[in-house]
Amino acid sequence: MAKKKNEPVAKVNILGKEYSQKDIDAMSPESKAMLSHRQDLINKIERANFNLVQMQFGLKAFEDGLREQGLGEEPNQETA
Repeated sequence: MAKKKNEPVAKVNILGKEYSQKDIDAMSPESKAMLSHRQDLINKIERANFNLVQMQFGLKAFEDGLREQGLGEEPNQETA
């Protein structure tokens, strides 16, 4: 399928600079490998942050459950 002349070319931002697929295709194998590793690490960091939020929420839920069982200190109920 031929591309239309007026279709915008997809660009990828790498370290603040825009690259087209043609630019990426022209990169050395080493640069392409580094780009793949960079993207993989970005994905892993995003997954780790997502997992951290889940674990923090789960921990709070279990701690709340322990408080409901009468364990631990009561939350501070001071009024200003």
